[in-house]
Amino acid sequence: MILAYSIYLFLLVLLYTVSSHNHKIVIARNSLIPFVRPTTIWRWPLLLGLFILILIVGFRYDVGVDFLGYKFDFDGISKGEGQWGRYEIGYRFIGNAFSFLGLGSWSLFIFTAFITWYYFIRSFEVFPFLLKWGFLFALTTGFLFASMNGMRQTMALVIFMYAIKFIEEKSLLKYTLYIAFAFAFHTSILLVYPFYFFINKISFSDKKWIFLYVVTFIIGDKIDIRKLVVYGASKIPKYEHYVIRFLEDFNKPLSMGLGGIYFFLVGLLVIILSKNFLQKNPRLRIYYNLYFIGAVLYNFFWKYEILGRIYYLFIWFEIFCLAAIAYYLGKSKNSLFLYLLLISQILFFIYKIYKGENQCAPFQFIFNK
Repeated sequence: MILAYSIYLFLLVLLYTVSSHNHKIVIARNSLIPFVRPTTIWRWPLLLGLFILILIVGFRYDVGVDFLGYKFDFDGISKGEGQWGRYEIGYRFIGNAFSFLGLGSWSLFIFTAFITWYYFIRSFEVFPFLLKWGFLFALTTGFLFASMNGMRQTMALVIFMYAIKFIEEKSLLKYTLYIAFAFAFHTSILLVYPFYFFINKISFSDKKWIFLYVVTFIIGDKIDIRKLVVYGASKIPKYEHYVIRFLEDFNKPLSMGLGGIYFFLVGLLVIILSKNFLQKNPRLRIYYNLYFIGAVLYNFFWKYEILGRIYYLFIWFEIFCLAAIAYYLGKSKNSLFLYLLLISQILFFIYKIYKGENQCAPFQFIFNK
């Protein structure tokens, strides 16, 4: 466990520091050349941080609930074993290519880490001043831990995060191409494709949506959706194999606990403050709308871990919202409120490591096996 605490706290400090310094370099460089196109965010501190992050995540061993399953299936390609054929075409192609080249499973995890964190960073190109906060909340909310478990879906998600800027730019072709790219890693991303046509035309920042969020939290776990989920999965060939997992998971419902209450309160904070940070930065509206949808879905499905896949594509947009809240609180007179938010997030981050959320701990490297 000592290694796990050391690794994750090191990454937290490293990524916040390098992205903060990186932004200062970008600002300084742009101020020297005021009448040309702004320089890229890719300066040496950010590249260094990304490189270290990819190495740590890519060379881990048995970290993430699904890690050994992916490793077994990849190792089975050359032996004709495992279930590599059930994965999406893009992931299958990459795995087959690495196996053909004689590379070990580490190459697959390196590639997965690269796609995940490269597109995560690129999704902040429209808000470069939020990137340091984005990294901080990506770790403290548990996104890092989730990304080492549901790897394919996370890859698809971060590509979608990047593609959102094409909704703003009203470029359906580019948006479609990136969704198709994401689809090559996880088919669930098709669920978000229709959002292009309406997600920037709606708003969830009025007081009535605060009421809806609270009500769904109160009644959500009292509505029994198990039979409906099992029936729906059984009718979709690709997800038939999940039925047994659904039934097993339904027999082990989660309890709310302190972490669940804290998650609800953070969501309430985001919704209450949404009007404020959206007025300061209207481009965040799509990100907030997606988060709100995910938060409401979470209120209905949190009890069963397997159903997390339903709200997974939405709930992590909380990172953008919290980053905006932290940034604007830091520029206001409410610095005490900011410190309380950061301290509570870091404490729960340490708690997540302690309880091994998404099997994030204990941590070990492939070199030790």
